[in-house]
Amino acid sequence: MISVGVFIDLKWQRSAGGHVKCWEKFAQAAVTQPDLDLSLHFLGDTAEVLPLSETVRYILHRPRFSTERLPFLQDVPDHTDLMSRNPALLPYLEAMDVAHTTHPLFTFGKTAQAFCQQNKKPLVASVHTDTPQYTQIYLEQRLQGMFGHGFVNQWLLDRWQLPLRYRRRMVAQQQDYWQTCDHVFISQPDDPEVQTVIPAHQVSYLRRGIDTERFNPERCDRNHLQKTYGIPTDKFLLLYVGRLDDPKRVMIFAQSAKILLDQGLPIHALAVGRGHRSQDIQALLGEQVTLPGVIEQEKLGTIFASADVFVFPSPTETVGNVILEAKAAGLPVLISSQGGAYQTLREPGKDGLMMDTEEPEQWAQAIAQLYEDEGMRSQISAAAQDHIKTAWPSWQDVLVEDLLPIWRSLADAPSP
Repeated sequence: MISVGVFIDLKWQRSAGGHVKCWEKFAQAAVTQPDLDLSLHFLGDTAEVLPLSETVRYILHRPRFSTERLPFLQDVPDHTDLMSRNPALLPYLEAMDVAHTTHPLFTFGKTAQAFCQQNKKPLVASVHTDTPQYTQIYLEQRLQGMFGHGFVNQWLLDRWQLPLRYRRRMVAQQQDYWQTCDHVFISQPDDPEVQTVIPAHQVSYLRRGIDTERFNPERCDRNHLQKTYGIPTDKFLLLYVGRLDDPKRVMIFAQSAKILLDQGLPIHALAVGRGHRSQDIQALLGEQVTLPGVIEQEKLGTIFASADVFVFPSPTETVGNVILEAKAAGLPVLISSQGGAYQTLREPGKDGLMMDTEEPEQWAQAIAQLYEDEGMRSQISAAAQDHIKTAWPSWQDVLVEDLLPIWRSLADAPSP
């Protein structure tokens, strides 16, 4: 049996995003693996161990200095720990065969790196979030909030290129970290930021799984949506699932819906998630939008299957698990061409639509085309489901075929 610890520098909570949910699914798959002892380390309000089985568990650690303590960071997507080290991790690092980190720039990642370098233990990293891009977008947003669109803001953005410089600095820091790792999993088939600094044999593609029992068209139930959320059954339902913030470009979704409503189309918008843009969306769309907040994974299958179109303008995805879930549920998807979301489509135009613009008018036009052409929707739906069934693995498959071979090879390798 090999012992692996995965260190996720994010808080384990109901409202956690795709990064945390991804590892929850790997943990659930690991329960059936008798030769793997797996611990997932998260941040938490209290220090505790949450067992999933005798060999799989979540271990929560209190942050030493959480971003939650900083007022100007209250609207960041997820909170993390800013200290350079956390000694509470050391006994766990000592006991495991392989340490796997999912973020190089924060406490868990730095602690694991230092320990593995000092004690000659294997260190693995995986890419789940484009943190430098998130940071650039967040800084641009903060500068605009502080200085508006005036001279100071333009001076910082255009002349000094402050957010862009900070992004480049973070990319360089990540690359320095990856060069100390024994292996790096990337989330796209091609990731130059990793592949230009790491030998090819130390890099591999970590796919994402899909649970087709939870996400499939048979879960459609518009009456349930009406009873639970008050969504009219006779409206064309536009769905968004994710954080309601600027990095996800959720306002493109909302503004597109507003354009269609102004044109007289009988649509209703459903935006699942939380974020600082929720009030703006409500103000823009009024009674024609439903904002239920975060919904448990167990209930999302019905949400996806009961909508008519999935609209996801985010340019910051490394993959986009929610796109896969929408396709598995039989939804036509409308996604951004930026970032890693492209890999969720087999052939743009056939199993989903890809937009290379951030103009809400263009997104609204594409949605209107889907609304007006039921045959087109049916063809895209069938192609989307076929793509999921024939090309995308289960979470169990990804664990066994992508992760376990690397973990085993490093655990079995002789110490340097």
